[in-house]
Amino acid sequence: MAKTLVIVESPAKAKTIKKYLGNGYEVFASKGHVKDLPKKQNAVDVQNDFAETYEVIEGKEKVLEELKSAAKKADEVLLATDPDREGEAIAFHISEEIKNPKLKVARVEFHEITKKGVDHGVHNPRKLDENLYDAQRARRVLDRIVGYDVSALVWSKLAFGLSAGRVQSVALRLIVDREREVEAFVPEEYWNIAVGLGAASPPQRAPFVAKLASADGKKLEVTNGEVAGKVRADLETARYRVAKVVRREQKRNPPAPYTTSKLQQDATNYLHFGAKRTMQIAQALYEGIDLKRDGGPVGLITYMRTDSTRVSDDAVAEVRGVVAKRYGKEFVPERPNVFKSKKNAQDAHEAIRPTSVEIHPDSIKKYLKDEQYKLYKLIWNRFVASQMTPAVYDRTTVEIDVAPTIAAPAYRSYLARATGRILKFAGWLQVTEGQQEFAGEDESAGAAAEGGAAAPAPEASAAEAERAAPGPSAEEDSEALLPDMKEGEALSVSPPGVITDQKFTQPPPRYNEGSLVRELEKRGIGRPSTYAEIISKVQQRAYVEKRDGGAFQPTLLGKFVVDGLVRSNLDIMDPNFTAQMEEELDAVGAGNLKREQLLKSFYKKFREQLDKSKKLAPWKPEAEKTDIVCDECGSMMLKKWGKNGWFLSCERYPKCKATRDLSDARGSAAVRETDISCDKCAKPMIIKTGRFGDFLSCTGYPACKNTRPVPLGVACPSCGGDLIEIRPRKKGGRTFYGCSNWNAEQKCEFKLWQKPVPVPCPQCGAKFVTRTAGKKAMLVCATKDCGFKQEIVEGEGEDGAADGAATPDAAAVVASAAPSPAARPAPEEAAPQAADAAQGTAEKPARAVRARRTAS
Repeated sequence: MAKTLVIVESPAKAKTIKKYLGNGYEVFASKGHVKDLPKKQNAVDVQNDFAETYEVIEGKEKVLEELKSAAKKADEVLLATDPDREGEAIAFHISEEIKNPKLKVARVEFHEITKKGVDHGVHNPRKLDENLYDAQRARRVLDRIVGYDVSALVWSKLAFGLSAGRVQSVALRLIVDREREVEAFVPEEYWNIAVGLGAASPPQRAPFVAKLASADGKKLEVTNGEVAGKVRADLETARYRVAKVVRREQKRNPPAPYTTSKLQQDATNYLHFGAKRTMQIAQALYEGIDLKRDGGPVGLITYMRTDSTRVSDDAVAEVRGVVAKRYGKEFVPERPNVFKSKKNAQDAHEAIRPTSVEIHPDSIKKYLKDEQYKLYKLIWNRFVASQMTPAVYDRTTVEIDVAPTIAAPAYRSYLARATGRILKFAGWLQVTEGQQEFAGEDESAGAAAEGGAAAPAPEASAAEAERAAPGPSAEEDSEALLPDMKEGEALSVSPPGVITDQKFTQPPPRYNEGSLVRELEKRGIGRPSTYAEIISKVQQRAYVEKRDGGAFQPTLLGKFVVDGLVRSNLDIMDPNFTAQMEEELDAVGAGNLKREQLLKSFYKKFREQLDKSKKLAPWKPEAEKTDIVCDECGSMMLKKWGKNGWFLSCERYPKCKATRDLSDARGSAAVRETDISCDKCAKPMIIKTGRFGDFLSCTGYPACKNTRPVPLGVACPSCGGDLIEIRPRKKGGRTFYGCSNWNAEQKCEFKLWQKPVPVPCPQCGAKFVTRTAGKKAMLVCATKDCGFKQEIVEGEGEDGAADGAATPDAAAVVASAAPSPAARPAPEEAAPQAADAAQGTAEKPARAVRARRTAS
């Protein structure tokens, strides 16, 4: 019987596909790439049309021999590697290795690993696409040329051993530029002014709050307390009359199903998954999960690397049927919703969707890992919502004339405005389970939903909104209906009375993984298959650090690298140039541009720029003289900078090699005194900053080299020791907070995922609360059954109450907080053991603390 050999990339996918193909087919996995450019300078022959020398990847010899052996026994080979450029390159390399004139070789694509998807792929073979392969080859050569040559430049100008990449360097520049905006930001004071109003005469109605919008016919901007006080005095005795009441229906259209970038953004914001982790989980869902039925694994989602919002007619018909059955016919639009893909979308694949909407997340939860369930549910909800009717609100806007009655008012007249809305029909919000904002919702206004324009959820953070438009927003909706009012009706001041709230504009937020992906996509940098890799490489180097909450902050080393490359006038540091290069690579993939033409055009100018940059001065700062005496030879010390940060070096180097650490890579050389005594020599300890953060160091250094983690001011509830911050040694591991007695005779293993704040809980009296990270920072009681939760007040800055000690703002929040038993648990509130499993790490507290202590 004739045999057909099917070659895929993943062993997990091979197992799923074998189930569907049955007898007559053998399925083998290449386990990714089998050949690549060797790590040597002459792997690319620049003079010979950039010809590459590919070699079998070390360790893949056995896999390749198995594929060759299986191909000899087959009559036909179907190359079913992933349906993208990388998959095309793998298919080409395998075909070269198994080449045989008598062997029929074809390329097939599986966009979903289901019976239907596999059958469609097998019955629709095609030739290998040389254009797609050339596009991948061009990208690989570009990355190799830039990586080797620019890394050599960075070594010579800054420090040996550093590296730089083509696209990663642009991403790093975006992070550094945003940090410079944060550093240069000067807060501006403004005041929000509002007034509580009620009926001036019976019948009494529920009071409401109106915000001041204008004074004397112009927009009111109050920027200091003196003016705010005068306006307050005007409002306290003013006459209020309803000038206009506008009631209208407002519709909010559903967002499109997920593309790769939108999935990564929502997974970051709501599930706290990084881009790489998101793609790893999605890959497993695509390749197949064993649901203990149908004889083996089944693919749950379509291919997860896509920039298209297109969906097949069969999938649309299926989801419309499920919506009608599960939610009711009123939730099904008259015609299917259609979404426009962005201008430069490749549109080779469908949007990310469930392979069958009939497979509800809850029905298969027991077969999925927790992280798989969460991501599948996110994808399922979004796809189902995309084919539902709009959400409908009743929106009421009331404008109120305010006439001061005092003798010398600050303004002759004011206009106040109150806007309220209530959800009249849930529509697609019926399926979103409380999720408020959706990545890309503002791009869905082109949906062919039933009438009405979309009311997009803002993707900008509160800080961005405040910075862009300081002052009160006249259009801010209250999620409630206003009481019935008539034009000309008199109103009077009611509790809470006149409200004057001092605010300060906030700096632009630092990028996190989700917002950086959004920025890369907006600028046209990278493609769906590269976003996770770009983010991963930015983090692998010591060029950026992750702050609490996941925000990226560049190190001083990262700033030096970016500044040096920008001064070198290299085109690769221009985001617009990089975006143009992506378009040219797309053109190669489409057959509209030759690979050699693209590479020659790039390389000529790149070499000219690189040669000029080699003549520039070194990028690192000059050594500075200090008045510090060398402990070893008595000479003076110089302040120098190395790739690990600032340090002191003896001026007699290399005769005297004495050095002393000064700071972390961010360049903060300050030390802080404490009242903590060294447990080895009893001398006072000071707080220093190393590359892994703050730590306690003995002032008796170098005679006493004792260091300790900085206590957070909270006693361990298990043993009374100090709680400390613990950063895992493994990259990508999650910071947690544990007891300093981890290494004592009576070892204490207490730990928390949220940062403890030394403020007592007002609800149960617990000695401390914890601060959660996320879009809305919250103070949460550490006692499991308490339920206290309160949002941190605005104006604390990005870290707020997380800065170790009990800040006045944090204390004020807790002191004024009322119990909130109905608060919804944050996504990351889980037992530490469960979170360990979700992070894929088995780091132990003791080992992690040791890593933390080595910072000195």
